[in-house]
Amino acid sequence: MYEQHDVEALEKQFNAAMEEADTGSALDAVRRIYGEFDRQGEALSALLHPEFEARMETVFLDAKVYKGVRGFKKWRSDMEELFDEERFQPEGIRFASGDRWVVLGRLQIRVKQDGDELDVPLAHVFEQRDRKLARFTAYSDISAALESVGLH
Repeated sequence: MYEQHDVEALEKQFNAAMEEADTGSALDAVRRIYGEFDRQGEALSALLHPEFEARMETVFLDAKVYKGVRGFKKWRSDMEELFDEERFQPEGIRFASGDRWVVLGRLQIRVKQDGDELDVPLAHVFEQRDRKLARFTAYSDISAALESVGLH
């Protein structure tokens, strides 16, 4: 899934991006959003825009697109099929504009297929519309995530 040299390059990108990241109250708010994601309860519908879209630009589920609350739940199901354990830990946030931001974090996974445990940097780009989450894109490539919202 990940080669050692790929992980080293991603770690360098992650560390550089974290130098300008907010790790205070904005990050705490984002962590609460991830908590709602994990629960997948009624609050999820209140968080997601009716035209919500999740895109995967990752080494797993690459180029998959999920739409709406049902799509969000399908994405979570697809992740459960790949991984025995999977947890994203937000560590920093970078703001591109009032309605777009990048969450930098670590994805800790145990792969079902071979039992490998990995801890890799990952970036999530969020876009907001009408005070709701309209688009979520997961990136394995930290630089690509930052560039997608005009940050470098």
